[in-house]
Amino acid sequence: MRKFYRKLMVGVALGTASVSRLQAQDLPSDERLQRAFGATYNRLGLIEYCVAKGFANTGDVANARRTVAATLSGMTATPAALAQQEVGRRGIIVGPQVIGLMNPADPAHPEEVREGQMISLAENARVQRLSERTLCKQMTEQASAAVGAAER
Repeated sequence: MRKFYRKLMVGVALGTASVSRLQAQDLPSDERLQRAFGATYNRLGLIEYCVAKGFANTGDVANARRTVAATLSGMTATPAALAQQEVGRRGIIVGPQVIGLMNPADPAHPEEVREGQMISLAENARVQRLSERTLCKQMTEQASAAVGAAER
């Protein structure tokens, strides 16, 4: 079970879910896990989108793939969760995710893409007064950090 918690936390490092210390009574449901897996695959697709736009490189995609593998270690994603990667490749963020910089001064919190919401990366960047390049850089840095954390 400890390995499961560690792998789930890798997904959290990507911003796919918000989980503090898990306890037995706080184990996520299958539905919540599949949403987190979907967000993880969507993030991978977004990084692939960033590569196509010239804002990331194939090494960044490799890190994101390692993170997906670590997150799902020993578990299976549903076809619906897997399909979120293709949505990400089109530059669409599927919630729940946090993409961007947390700004407590902005009560609208455009960096939070809530469950059931979809927004393009370009629009998300615009409402945060950032660029797609900046959001891509942030996602690739998070993927790299998650890989580093998983390897420890």
